Amino acid sequence: MMQPITTIINGKMLRGTAHIPEGQGQRFPTVLMFHGFGSMRNEYFYAFVHMARQLEEAGIASLRFDFSGHGESDGEFFDFTFSNEVQEGIELVHYARTLDFVDEQRISLLGMSLGSVAASMVAGAIPDQIDSLCLWSPAAVFTDEILVRGTLQGRSIDIVQEQGYFDFNSLKLGPAFFEDVKTIQVYEAVRPYKGKVKILHGIDDWIAPIEYARRYVDTYEQPVDLVEVEGVDHSWGDVPSRALLYKQTLDFFTSKP
Repeated sequence: MMQPITTIINGKMLRGTAHIPEGQGQRFPTVLMFHGFGSMRNEYFYAFVHMARQLEEAGIASLRFDFSGHGESDGEFFDFTFSNEVQEGIELVHYARTLDFVDEQRISLLGMSLGSVAASMVAGAIPDQIDSLCLWSPAAVFTDEILVRGTLQGRSIDIVQEQGYFDFNSLKLGPAFFEDVKTIQVYEAVRPYKGKVKILHGIDDWIAPIEYARRYVDTYEQPVDLVEVEGVDHSWGDVPSRALLYKQTLDFFTSKP
């Protein structure tokens, strides 16, 4: 069963979708999905929709929300900051624990791109509440790209001082985002999480280079299953790549502890 869900965080209505397996009155293991930067809860070419349906068939519930300033949720993209996304992610975990179909002891996170970074930091912030963590193409490069190279996806961020915003694929991104990045320490924040971690990353990913996924492996104390795939870009943009992505993810979430 698929149904709309909403919750209010910091005065903003976040709108989402729940996929619930058959079994009235049961509590299911649940995957909370975090979409990428400037994207929405369906993800690139409905990747989260397809993944949610496969999880549902396997007896796993899922929740996918638009973060504030994205998709159908309240807020403006102009005001977006990554720290706020992480805080919303933490609050979404707390919200998930209140739902009558969710097994609060088996809540896992799945992220895409910048959503993967947020998922990893949420797991680090509340490690005892997250059962497992799966990251698709984690874009932990964004701090170095902005602070060291002064670019975002290959374009100079100096334009923000000149015109007051960065043109992110036709969306106005305000200066608060770039100021907030100065406070982000990704790998320090993720380290407290000790649970299961799987990372799927394309070697041909030019947006989020593979080296940043490998740094996760070096950061965590526990073993990490990093799957590096030849010929795959950031979006996993062909049928064979998507099939591999979904199968590896489903196998991870259905595997025994």
